[in-house]
Amino acid sequence: MTPRQGDRQASGPRSGRGRETDLRRRASTREQRTTILIATNGESTERAYFNGLKQESWVRPRVVVVAERGSPVNVVRGAARRRQRDDFDEAWAVCDVDDFATEPATREAVVADVNLAWSNPCFEVWLLLHYGNCTRFVENAKRARDLLREHDPAWDKTALDFGNFRDRIEDACRRADRLDPPPEGNPSTAVGHIIAALRDGRARTGQ
Repeated sequence: MTPRQGDRQASGPRSGRGRETDLRRRASTREQRTTILIATNGESTERAYFNGLKQESWVRPRVVVVAERGSPVNVVRGAARRRQRDDFDEAWAVCDVDDFATEPATREAVVADVNLAWSNPCFEVWLLLHYGNCTRFVENAKRARDLLREHDPAWDKTALDFGNFRDRIEDACRRADRLDPPPEGNPSTAVGHIIAALRDGRARTGQ
């Protein structure tokens, strides 16, 4: 960066003030980072994945991952409440379709201005896409976990190792984009929209 004229003329003690100003500018830049809340009703698998993801060097916003118990509607409401209370720039609700009706949570997300990332039938579809294509109908979460064990025989939903997925995220995004959109599509997932938001810091809708 080319110094301003006043900075070029500074010498002695004035250079110290210049460094102090630069430090304040850097601190201000850090404080202005986009803040993103990710709320999920998965208390182990999803939280472990996103807590690992947010440590990646390419993730631009500051990310907070929380668990909200209950239905997708409860997750959306919890995300909206936390965003309002803690002044997040953006909030995401990560929800499994499972056996839930999706319309109530989708309507609630629109009203509450919360991004909703469905996975049908479950978050494990997103994990499967790290390993390869997943295009056949997935009956339920148990079936999805069985499919994961075909790639990782030691798979345990309570002990996710993000390192097993770190280098395959872009592949998962491409494969997810080729699936029918959630929540209707099975299998399907909108978690890739969260990846995009973390990469460029701009709001993306996962609904």
